[in-house]
Amino acid sequence: MAAPGPRKRLQDEVTCPVCLEYFKDPVILDCGHNFCRGCIVLTWGNSPIDATCPQCRERVQSGNLKLNRHLANMVEIVKELSEPLKLDASGWRVCERHQEPLKLFCQDDQAPICVVCDRSKEHRAHQVVPLEEAAQEVQDQIRCSLEILRKEREKILLFKAENEQESQDLLKQTKAEREKTTAAFRELHQFLEKQENLLLVQMEELEKEIARRREEHLARLSGELSSLDSLIQEMEEKQQQSASELLQNIGNILERYPKEKFESPVAFPVALKWRIHDFCDIHPFLEGIMNQFKDSLVSGLKLQEASVTLDPDTAHPHLILSEDHKSVRWGDKQQHLPDNPKRFDFWPFVLGQEGFTAGWHCWEVAVESEGEWAVGVARKSVRRKGDFDGSPMEGIWDMGMWAGKYRVSNPVDDAPLSLSQELKRIRVTLNCAGGRVSFFDADTGAQLYVYSEASFCGETLLPFLYVLNGGHLTLCP
Repeated sequence: MAAPGPRKRLQDEVTCPVCLEYFKDPVILDCGHNFCRGCIVLTWGNSPIDATCPQCRERVQSGNLKLNRHLANMVEIVKELSEPLKLDASGWRVCERHQEPLKLFCQDDQAPICVVCDRSKEHRAHQVVPLEEAAQEVQDQIRCSLEILRKEREKILLFKAENEQESQDLLKQTKAEREKTTAAFRELHQFLEKQENLLLVQMEELEKEIARRREEHLARLSGELSSLDSLIQEMEEKQQQSASELLQNIGNILERYPKEKFESPVAFPVALKWRIHDFCDIHPFLEGIMNQFKDSLVSGLKLQEASVTLDPDTAHPHLILSEDHKSVRWGDKQQHLPDNPKRFDFWPFVLGQEGFTAGWHCWEVAVESEGEWAVGVARKSVRRKGDFDGSPMEGIWDMGMWAGKYRVSNPVDDAPLSLSQELKRIRVTLNCAGGRVSFFDADTGAQLYVYSEASFCGETLLPFLYVLNGGHLTLCP
């Protein structure tokens, strides 16, 4: 079957796939397909719940109908080219006024004219070209327009695919973190329940021991009391007798009289009381742990945007700081600065004045493409003098640009980072409790690199910057 001609293909491009007529008020959907506004509204109904493209069946936003002005203009041009023509014997369109072939095209009036019209006063000063030449120009314009439209459609489809992939990646990451959190809290619940049951069993055993000792002590006291009551009654009766009866068997009675005062035996030893005191201390201890745990959890979940300023006492002599200590650049000449213990004397490093020991913190740094630079975090105890390896082993976690590539100082991942676009701003995120240092593209939110399970050793952590050979970094407000 022969391929359709240019005229047929052009008509197909400006035909609505729903009504099969020329587009009327054409609108473009998110998927890139075009429809008459009335056709798509009629297809979806008044309140579409799940709007889809009638052509490709992809889900689209029903309220995101944009007028395609370029396509509307093309429709008008095609309509003009498709109108019924009055032709002469040679097949040319005929001028209605002069009945001459319309072989010319007036570019000023944008209309075909005949040779008589061209010589008339109306068109004498106008720019006129042969009709075939004008038609070829229009064809070229339409061809270019179609090419632009198709490229725009491909671009939209690419953006849509990238957005879908990014959303899936974020949902997958969120789901994994949710499962980890659920498992961690489940383990914590099990541990607390086990400890609670253990303490309750110990308390129950202590209660039984207290009850047993109480019964034994009460039984012994009751026995002593009964013996004394019997002796008292016998002495009272003896006291009422006559002298001869009083002296009879008096020795036996007096021998039963206790020689020492009664001393109550120890019912509850000190060790038992100390055990009770230990249990009394459990509640304040648990309350303190709970308060500390809640404070740590809340502070850990709240990301603090740190206001970072640079410490001039740590800056290498080649580094020039701004007056507000918010930016640093490489200087061609070394400055004469005091060689204090805090200052780096070999590597062009500078540290922030603000230190962090707990919680989540973040700050942003504007970077430039020239020179070498790096941003990150360093331990407060990091070496300041002489040559050393600026890596996590030395207490530095960073990423930046050196040797013409985006890189990190992690020996495990020493290959250049593969980034799709040039970085303008970097967000550094520090999780002290989790031992994580993360880097993000502050403009797009894309994650660049993560140092996980970093060994902070409980030390104070400081913002870290490095510039060399024309590098320039600025801390964002």
